[in-house]
Amino acid sequence: VDFREKTVEIEGERIKVQVWDTAGQERFRKSMVEHYYRNVHAVVFVYDVTKMTSFTNLKTWIEECNGHAVPPLVPRVLVGNKCDLKDLIQVPSSMALKFADAHNMLLFETSAKDPKESQNVDAIFMCLACRLKAQRSLLCRDLEGRPGQPRRLEPTHDANGKNSCPC
Repeated sequence: VDFREKTVEIEGERIKVQVWDTAGQERFRKSMVEHYYRNVHAVVFVYDVTKMTSFTNLKTWIEECNGHAVPPLVPRVLVGNKCDLKDLIQVPSSMALKFADAHNMLLFETSAKDPKESQNVDAIFMCLACRLKAQRSLLCRDLEGRPGQPRRLEPTHDANGKNSCPC
C-alpha cells in the first residue's frame, strides 16, 4: 500500500488530502483491515481505460467499500487512467459515465504520464477537497440545529450565485 499527502488551498483554507493507494491489487483488498476504512472522508476508484477487467472489477471494490460501512454521503470519485493511450482504450467514456452516474460519482479521465492530460489529477484533488470543505461546513451547521430534524443540504455558492467548487 502506498501512502501520499497533498495539501490544497480552497477559499483561503488549507486542506490536507491523504491518499492510500492499493493499486487495485487483490492481495490488498483481502488484507485491508477495518482501520483503513475507519474515518474515511472520500473514496477515489481508479481503473485503467485500456483494460476492461480493471473496469469490471470496480463493482467488487464498491461492494468492499460498502461492506465496511462507508457512509453514502462520503464523496466518491471515479477516475479513468491512461486516457493518453487512445488506440488501446477498451472502456469508452460513455460507459464509464453511465457507471459513475449509477453509483452517484463524478467521473474524471486522466493520464499520469501525459502532461496535457495530467492536469485532471489536480482537479480531482481540488474537487474532493472542495466537497469535503462544503460537507464539513454543512455538518457544523447541522450540529447547531435541532437533533432529529431532517436537513436539506444545498450546494454552496459564491457572491455571483455560482458554485464555489471547481467541480
